[in-house]
Amino acid sequence: MTDTIFQSICEMLCDAKDLEPSALSADTRLNTLKLDSLDYVELMVLAKREFDITLNAQMFIDHPDMSLMDMCGLLNAQRVSPDA
Repeated sequence: MTDTIFQSICEMLCDAKDLEPSALSADTRLNTLKLDSLDYVELMVLAKREFDITLNAQMFIDHPDMSLMDMCGLLNAQRVSPDA
């Protein structure tokens, strides 16, 4: 499941930031992508629409240097255990 989440997030980021997919890897840190507040909102909307996971801005504040794979792991954990 993490691979599906990773693919969806990468597609959204490539569209939002005009990046080539090869520019992103599992180790890419969100803070290196120069995301703005709208980008983070788009990530939250994507998580809700595609995976029925509700994210909030606090996750990004609490983990400012998370990698794409870190974020996918957090999303996957919420999907498996929404009360966690």
